[in-house]
Amino acid sequence: MVFQRLTRVSVVLLALIVVTGGAVRLTGSGLGCPTWPRCGEDSFVTQSEYSVHGWIEFGNRLLTTVVGAVMLLLPLVSLRLRERRRDLVLLAFGLWLGFLGQVVLGGLTVLFKLHPALVAGHFLLSMLLLLDVVALDRRARAGPGPARPAGGRELRWLSRLLVGVAGAVLVLGTVVTGTGPHSGDSAEAKRFGFDITNVAQLHADAAMLLVGLVIATVLTVRVGGASWEAVRASNALAVITVAQAGVGFVQYFTGVPVALVELHIAGATALWIAALHVWLAMVNRPAPVDLPASPPGPRRPPPTGHPADPTAGAPAADDPTSGDAAGTADQHRSKAPL
Repeated sequence: MVFQRLTRVSVVLLALIVVTGGAVRLTGSGLGCPTWPRCGEDSFVTQSEYSVHGWIEFGNRLLTTVVGAVMLLLPLVSLRLRERRRDLVLLAFGLWLGFLGQVVLGGLTVLFKLHPALVAGHFLLSMLLLLDVVALDRRARAGPGPARPAGGRELRWLSRLLVGVAGAVLVLGTVVTGTGPHSGDSAEAKRFGFDITNVAQLHADAAMLLVGLVIATVLTVRVGGASWEAVRASNALAVITVAQAGVGFVQYFTGVPVALVELHIAGATALWIAALHVWLAMVNRPAPVDLPASPPGPRRPPPTGHPADPTAGAPAADDPTSGDAAGTADQHRSKAPL
């Protein structure tokens, strides 16, 4: 189905643009194109004087254009589905509106010279878009029926808490970024006025709480009657969380090198998607059933002792015995009591 393919592609593209946006910041290319929406005063394409930073920023903008085209297609296709569904239409239009907000916010980020609050908002809005598109992708593969719990009430609340804490870790991560050394531009840029040691420790504490919730989720889904989908999603989340925690500790003790920070951004994106999958797997929706346009009427069983031929019980027009049979029937009716 075209719509299902578009939703899956959208998940990949939105995750990819988060990673490429991190590369823009970490290479100091946030102002590689000094103006917006043009990359310079007279061109939308980067110029040679902007060197490699211009190409990195322009490449990210080019990918943003591709993502925008897909985001525009999603609501249009959702309106032309054979069976239009309100939930798919609303999620698709919400994704489109969120992307328009992301474009405006990206422009403000450049105009205000990479203010850390705008950079953080740019990243967090991407996480909200991922929430929308992951839910849309799952709904597109489920039926339109009401949601049915796939586990106990406690497990559903645990999954909600898991997503909430994961979101808090992402928010604190942007505070660390806005306070740390990677400003997004090779020149001096504004930073948050927090102590980097304190905010990094707070971020690490929240991450450790998240690790504990992931462990609890992995154990609870196995005894709480959750679906196999929830078990599989929790396993994937556990692997990503362990890897992400390892990268975080290594980058902290090695002076936050660029390569590890970029890997940490990719890991945070994957962790967020995995946490959303765990949460969404706590309910099931009936799969769509393809029924024929007009169901066939009931078939009458053939008379006993006769072949299953639709014309076997009807006498032919030129059958010489048909009149005798009719006459016999009339004689029986005439002898019946009044």
